[in-house]
Amino acid sequence: MSRWRSVWLVARREMVERGRSRGFILSVAFTTVLVVGSFVVPTLLFGDDDATKIGVVQPEPPGLSLAITTSASQLDQEIEIVPFADEAAGDAALADESVEGVAIVPADLSGPGEIRFDKEPDQFVTQLVTASVVALRTQAVVTEAGVPPADMLAAQQAPTVHALDPQTEMDDAQFLFANIGAVLILVGIFSFGFTVLTGVVEEKQSRVVEVVLSTVRPRDLLMGKVMGIGVLGLIQLAVFVAAALAAAVLTDRFGLPATTPSAVLLLVVWFVLGYALYSTALGFLGALASRMEEASNASTPVTMVAMISYFVAIFAVINDPSGPVAVVATYLPPSAPFVVPLRAAFDAIGPIEILLSIAVTVAGIWVLFNVGARVYAGAVLQTAGRMKIRDAWRSAGE
Repeated sequence: MSRWRSVWLVARREMVERGRSRGFILSVAFTTVLVVGSFVVPTLLFGDDDATKIGVVQPEPPGLSLAITTSASQLDQEIEIVPFADEAAGDAALADESVEGVAIVPADLSGPGEIRFDKEPDQFVTQLVTASVVALRTQAVVTEAGVPPADMLAAQQAPTVHALDPQTEMDDAQFLFANIGAVLILVGIFSFGFTVLTGVVEEKQSRVVEVVLSTVRPRDLLMGKVMGIGVLGLIQLAVFVAAALAAAVLTDRFGLPATTPSAVLLLVVWFVLGYALYSTALGFLGALASRMEEASNASTPVTMVAMISYFVAIFAVINDPSGPVAVVATYLPPSAPFVVPLRAAFDAIGPIEILLSIAVTVAGIWVLFNVGARVYAGAVLQTAGRMKIRDAWRSAGE
């Protein structure tokens, strides 16, 4: 039997047995529901917020309603003014919660008036109405003092707000997409990488591996297991991404950036590379153990490296995507799957750097697989307790 046929048969066995298992199907379905729900639920709860209703008892000072709505629009808030004939009507509206608050201001601005609430005062309504009343009363006093209206308007003009590097909604969406991608890569590494780990230990405990190795070489068995489970990981990733994109478009939670196709491609590439790197390490470390408890301890270094790499991506790249830490992490195989997509979201990495990072990571995977395959071959048939990497390496050479 040729080598690649052996690898394919092992990979096919993993895909068929694990892909049709109830646990895998329920995991994909449940997680997809969570992904879609993260878009749908906020839309149902907060997507159709009504305008804040503020009551104004008549007669009101000229320009009060206009001042309130104008101030609210400057804060990107929608306000609806509800006039009431008298205070009793306003109190009744407060009692049945048809308005947030009621403003009672003398028509001649002889006094500041009052703002009534049913139970707890609303700070936004309070500040909005207060600012409007103060502005009208100030304008009336200044006008009586003989100050020209044009000078009054000039004095009330607000400073111009200008951002040197403004962030658009598309920028936010692009960053969010990349951040979600980093989380999916981390989740994929842990969920499917540990599936490889547990699969190796289970086959070793049940002695199934002894039967399989009678026809398949150890390195081909490891490669096939990593490939088969990796295909299932890609299927799950494709379902998640498709569900998230569809939910984002249908709920209009945020606009998809123009770079979405390239971002999805980058996510898939780095998911494959990150999974291949970490699952290979977890696979041969699992062969060192005879029990699941030993495997958990053996996998701790890989877990720590993955978590450190993720936090480097989240904190170092976000703070300075072109800084030395981000650049160095781009060319380190353990951190590249998390760092490169985030740097690309900030437009802080060029195509040449991405290709170089991919080349370095592929080389790292190749070296790790060759080392890991030998350790796997020397340890997978040993059942006398947890082995050391050095002993497994020597055993494979005998």
